[in-house]
Amino acid sequence: MAEQWGGNAKNIIAKPLREQIYEYLRDEMYRGNLLPGSLVNINEISQRLGISKTPLRDALIQLECDGFVSILPRRGVMINTLSYDDVKNAWEICRALEAEILIPVFDKLDETSLREMERLTQEMRRASDSKDTHSFYRHNVSFHNVFLDLSTNNPMRRIIQLNKQRLYDFLTKRHVVKWEEEHCDEHMAFIDLIRKGSALEASHYLKTHHWSLDDQAHYIHSFYFTGGGHE
Repeated sequence: MAEQWGGNAKNIIAKPLREQIYEYLRDEMYRGNLLPGSLVNINEISQRLGISKTPLRDALIQLECDGFVSILPRRGVMINTLSYDDVKNAWEICRALEAEILIPVFDKLDETSLREMERLTQEMRRASDSKDTHSFYRHNVSFHNVFLDLSTNNPMRRIIQLNKQRLYDFLTKRHVVKWEEEHCDEHMAFIDLIRKGSALEASHYLKTHHWSLDDQAHYIHSFYFTGGGHE
């Protein structure tokens, strides 16, 4: 089964089957093999992985709880699409919780952390220049994780993670050049505020500027709700 799933055998053996299947299906969504609006072929996946349908259904129930799929009576399981309200709600959750979580971990952000944040921002610029949206948002998440991972509030971090996965993980997004440039510029401004030593000022910037829904609504519409291609 490890060879079929393309995973590391040690990692697979260490995890319950339901978690393995959950991660496999999330990876299929991430790679664009399971697209929003499509139905999950339970029989085909069960046969492909060589598993019974019981752990597969357990994984799908967890995916529904986490907001990635909907189990539809007599129709099957559908990969969820994002409405504007879905994006807005996820955006506001990340906005509030990241600003909140920054303050108690602020004193743990040393120069090593800040240099790593600068490095990730440069990786984002390179990804943007090469129109690699996948890499851009992977580095973007890693940038925020530099301070989020300093927190011991695991339930809060889990909520942020799930909402970011909903926002970023489907590879059907546009390359919005101006938005990516602004992301990078805001990251550098955020780093400068941390270096100044004011937790409240940095948290305020994160909440009212970097995660501002009003300021970025036009980019959100371009990114999520227009046709494929670049802008």
